Amino acid sequence: MSIESIQYALKERIAAPLPEFYQRRIIFWQDEEREFEGMVDELDLPGVEIVKLTGSNNFEVKKLLLHDDLTSDFLIYNPFSYENSRDNWLRDIELFSEEYRADYISMLMSELNVASGPAMRKTVKLYAKFLDNKERKGKLQKIGRSYETPIQFHIDVMAVLAGVPGGSAQDVFISVLSHGLDEETNAPISNIKKFGNIDAFWQLARKYTGYQYEEENPLGLFAAHVLLTALSQTMSAGVFKGLERFLSESNKAYCYSMVHEWQNREDHSALMELCRSVEQELQLPTRFDKQEIETLLTGDIFPAIHESILKRFYDEISGQVVKTDLMLKTVENRRTSGWYEMFSDYYECLYHVARMQNFYQEHAGGFHIVEPKAIWKLYTEQGYQMDSDYRQFHLHFGNSLKDSNAVLEDKLKHAAEYVESLYKNWFLGGLTSCWANAVSDDFASLGYVSEIRRQRDFYTHYVRPLAGKTTRAFVIISDALRYEVAAELSETLVRSTKGTAKLESMQVIFPSITKFGMAALLPAQRLGVTEDMEVLADGMPTRSTAEREKILCAANPKSVAVQYTDILNMKRAERRELVSGKDVVYIYHNTIDAIGDKSVTEQKVFEACGDTVQELSNLLRIVVNDMQGTDIFITADHGFLYTYSPLSESDKLSRDAFDGKIFELGRRYGLTTPDTTASFLLPIQLSGVLDGTPVKGYAPQDSTRIKIKGGGENYVHGGISLQEMVVPVIAFKNLRTSSKQFVELTNAQIGLLSESRKITNLIFSLDFFQKQPVSDKVQPCTYTVYMTDDEDKIVSDRQTIIADRTSSNASERVFRVRFNLKAGSYDRNKLYRLVITNGTDVPEEIEFHIDIAMADDFGFDL
Repeated sequence: MSIESIQYALKERIAAPLPEFYQRRIIFWQDEEREFEGMVDELDLPGVEIVKLTGSNNFEVKKLLLHDDLTSDFLIYNPFSYENSRDNWLRDIELFSEEYRADYISMLMSELNVASGPAMRKTVKLYAKFLDNKERKGKLQKIGRSYETPIQFHIDVMAVLAGVPGGSAQDVFISVLSHGLDEETNAPISNIKKFGNIDAFWQLARKYTGYQYEEENPLGLFAAHVLLTALSQTMSAGVFKGLERFLSESNKAYCYSMVHEWQNREDHSALMELCRSVEQELQLPTRFDKQEIETLLTGDIFPAIHESILKRFYDEISGQVVKTDLMLKTVENRRTSGWYEMFSDYYECLYHVARMQNFYQEHAGGFHIVEPKAIWKLYTEQGYQMDSDYRQFHLHFGNSLKDSNAVLEDKLKHAAEYVESLYKNWFLGGLTSCWANAVSDDFASLGYVSEIRRQRDFYTHYVRPLAGKTTRAFVIISDALRYEVAAELSETLVRSTKGTAKLESMQVIFPSITKFGMAALLPAQRLGVTEDMEVLADGMPTRSTAEREKILCAANPKSVAVQYTDILNMKRAERRELVSGKDVVYIYHNTIDAIGDKSVTEQKVFEACGDTVQELSNLLRIVVNDMQGTDIFITADHGFLYTYSPLSESDKLSRDAFDGKIFELGRRYGLTTPDTTASFLLPIQLSGVLDGTPVKGYAPQDSTRIKIKGGGENYVHGGISLQEMVVPVIAFKNLRTSSKQFVELTNAQIGLLSESRKITNLIFSLDFFQKQPVSDKVQPCTYTVYMTDDEDKIVSDRQTIIADRTSSNASERVFRVRFNLKAGSYDRNKLYRLVITNGTDVPEEIEFHIDIAMADDFGFDL
């Protein structure tokens, strides 16, 4: 700067009004570099005493300012700096005086809101190259921070260079590690080297994470250090024997917080690559494989932990060792852990295997019931869950194969063989044989099972009492809607609508195929068959929707039948017009059977079950909202059998088993002349059930299939197994909010059970209580729980509580949750808050005090 600029700036400072209570102005011109020493004698400042410090006149100047002259204005030129402020004799006077600097660095410090002082000047000068660029300087200014200490300035400069302006040291580390472990191609590190200070970066890393810089592979070792130190926050020390060099006891909380937050970011692919790299380099999978499951459940930093847990369980399942309690505990633990989404299908498989095994253990002695009603009750109350769990297992098994994990794929396939054996051989084989033995006499003499409601009585029992008397009756018939799928649908309807849903059952007409089941649901007095096995209702054909509508209208002229797809394509006004003035509305839906009956798509039948639940839920909303439906029945024409594995020859029965004329043959049934006989098949008397052509039925007594031409033998129906015969009836009633029966759907609520409101450790646990069990009108809810300070800044990791427990025992609805506070200082006198939120309701906040001795004594000497 020129002497004129300096003199002008000083005159402005001197002419400015004095601060309150000040009688004169003392200005210290700091110039440690002695850049302007020669200009001091040229200054012309009228009324101002100019004094130059020489290093030997400090006492003299101090006496002058504090004793000899207490009224004059002074400019004190100081070309000295002191490492220790106690060596500065004039420090006390400087503190109540003004400071002036004329150099470029001083102007930068003023421009960037940097406090004056030797340490801050040293820091700003360190980044002279960075500040030479307007764009970089502008990004730093945009952060809008004032700098009192060097460290925040270091962090913000590196944040700009790392592409995370306004970020924290943690964000800088994440950005660096996200760009790979090769320093030559790592853009943030390259920028810091060129325009920042690489030594400062590694000092920051040491201060916050404890990592000690090593010249060979520094980024790789840094990554290993951060990840392993983070893992050591929750996992016992014994896991890390031989890896102590990668751990920092005092930095565990910081590293854990950093990795945990990175895991929860939308894009964490770079972290996954980093974890895989460290796993391979340090052979961590082998180390994890040697640990107990309970130990592994305490950590979630590395995906290999999940793989170690899962493959061990799968190996045990393949060896027919199924630890149900530990498996269920593991799934409960892991579903709120890091990387769970990657392994969710594998854990779901584990969960459903455990449930199937539990059912097996409860009935390990087999099925020895002799009364049909008792077997029917066992299946409709408990047994259908085996079908559901088997379906869910294969849904998730199929999903896992779409993006398979090389470590787990084959092991899960071996475990699936056990599932197949358990379901097909033990459950289907045992239960179907038990059922066949119990009902053989009824089938042989009556053609149906006595004392169990029949599909033929559906219209009389459900529809006729409502139609035209109190309200319009809607009937949704979904082809092959198996009982276990209907149970899932019923639960979905209760939790997603304002209505009530009651699941009941009835036995299908034999054979359990579409044309017979659809006819049985119509209001006909008699059913019959022609010689080509066309089914008639009161002498009228029943194949098409139009033909069925005629039969409905014969019973009640105010009836209409329509296809689901037609309803979807209608506008709201058209839907209302369709049902206007009608008493009975039949809607036909076909997703499961349409998929399962084709050999090329039968393997997708379980996916079709899930689609059906969604489609029928949507259809019901259309009926309620657009057609003013109140009473809605959802039922099916028949169920189905499906097994995943290919059938062996022993699972098939030759057509040669029949001796006589066969009218129609399916994989699970045969319709013959009354005088035809069949070996190994259960005879079914149909003379009292069907009019017209005399006909007799036959069905396998187990889950075997009859050999016929054409593909598709895994998905079958037509027989007498409970999976085929049990037809669901969901009686849904829409309720107005004014109804006495109306119950508002609510979320399962949680509350803090722990009484103490004081935290004394960075790692602490709290107990939470799910206030009510999940039920018809209490739906599961996921909560996020974390700690904040008085400025709403999150100071802990975020933990997830899934409130979905159904037990009426309150002690089984308690969740123990472990939290990790972020490293830092906490004020024991301030209030902190535990926040409990589900993302929709008003968050609950509970006040806490945090009293933790925390000293920030990590080195940083730049």
